[in-house]
Amino acid sequence: MRTWLRDLRTSHNLTMKEMGQKLNISESYYCAIENGGRQKKMDIVLVTDIARIFKIPISKVASYETK
Repeated sequence: MRTWLRDLRTSHNLTMKEMGQKLNISESYYCAIENGGRQKKMDIVLVTDIARIFKIPISKVASYETK
């Protein structure tokens, strides 16, 4: 489970549905990403989009993924 992603999302008061919309994916696919069922190794497009949404450096997302 990507608790860092859930924590970022909830701290910005976003639902899974809203995150899916921002990432241009379905809510269920986003849920699977957050729960670790999909994108076990995030691709660069997803990393870039998450960094953009939360206004954080790509390197920060990468560091979260390696923990």
